[in-house]
Amino acid sequence: MQSTVIRTIETNFGIRTRTLILLRWIAVVGQSGAILFLTFALHFSLPLAACLALISASAWLNIFLGFSLNSGRYATPAFTLAQLVFDLCQMALLLGLTGGLANPFVILLGVPVVVSITALPMRSVLLLAVLTLGAAITLGFYALPLPWFAGQRPNIPNLYVVGQFAALVTATGFIAIYVWRVSMESRRMQAALTATEAVLSKEARLSALGGLAAAAAHELGTPLGTIALVAKEMTHAIPKDDELNEDAQLLVEQAGRCREILSKLSASGAENDPVHARHTLVDLLEEIATPLRKNGINVTVSANEKGGRSDSPMPVLRRQPEIMHALGAFADNAADFSQSAVQLCGFWDDNWVEIIISDDGPGFSDTIREKLGEPYITTRAGGDSHGHGGMGLGIFIAKTLIERTKGVIKLGKSDTLGGAMVRVIWSRVHVETQITI
Repeated sequence: MQSTVIRTIETNFGIRTRTLILLRWIAVVGQSGAILFLTFALHFSLPLAACLALISASAWLNIFLGFSLNSGRYATPAFTLAQLVFDLCQMALLLGLTGGLANPFVILLGVPVVVSITALPMRSVLLLAVLTLGAAITLGFYALPLPWFAGQRPNIPNLYVVGQFAALVTATGFIAIYVWRVSMESRRMQAALTATEAVLSKEARLSALGGLAAAAAHELGTPLGTIALVAKEMTHAIPKDDELNEDAQLLVEQAGRCREILSKLSASGAENDPVHARHTLVDLLEEIATPLRKNGINVTVSANEKGGRSDSPMPVLRRQPEIMHALGAFADNAADFSQSAVQLCGFWDDNWVEIIISDDGPGFSDTIREKLGEPYITTRAGGDSHGHGGMGLGIFIAKTLIERTKGVIKLGKSDTLGGAMVRVIWSRVHVETQITI
């Protein structure tokens, strides 16, 4: 499920139509202001009618799109590409009328490429980049002179024009790569957070299902007891050599099985009861260790007060799905990399609760230890076809869940087993319940 969520978000390129319209209105206002300022304030000589015609084309296109389309919807990649190609051509023609590469605003020719990075697949971005490069080269050879005072013509060295071209290409490339990296990190982080929310939602549904099971078991207990009682009376009333006696015995046996099943359902839903939704520190560790032992892993559990003291009772913790899932993920990771042993150690004092999970495996690599906890940073070789492992999301999700419970995670090397070590620390007020056992 996690991998499905991530693929959906990472490939969800798109930009709203209203965003394209807004960006074009900004360009229209900026271009109009610049042209009018040059003409009427500085009295520069330039083809005013042609420039205003190009700007009007952008304005009329915006008006058409605003009335004909739902501006709130996401534009398709083809539609977005067409809009950006139009903006590129309009800007190139406007620059061609106002000096070409000698125009100091030539850097704006790269804006469509930068916008496309956040909204289009890479092949469309490359197409826009090629068009931008072609437009820049064309402007270097075919463009009207740079607007200047009437009767004067500026002397623009060719070296300056070449420098403008190099600046345009360099700036567009650098900004595009920077925006691409930032947008990709944002999409990946959003995907990882969505996976975390999916885990929490699953835990909540399972918890609610446990409560429903407990309620059902409670409601069915009374009629099932009546059935069992009647069946037992039937076995005493019917002669043993009668065929009906065997049927009555079968009813008694099946009623007993049903009572066992209902007892298990009641136990699984007990954690939703306010009185039972708590456990001691050692019970928590044992619950985390039990699935590992079923897989044949040598798991040792201990819980001791810090400093060798024994005057403070063992803390009684609230049962929180976030903590259960996170510690289970860390323990599973330790079991996967261990050679033969995993340790789950709990410590406490008057103010803090600490849990240390360690193994005798190869430990965390020094090259990625500082990055662990970020999405898509992993020590595994790769994931399976279901997206489990190798994606770097396990530690990220566990770390996020622990931080939601006001906990702090420290990763390092185990002093006892020599492998990886995960230390989780909470203030007692954030995890301890007021109900005592």
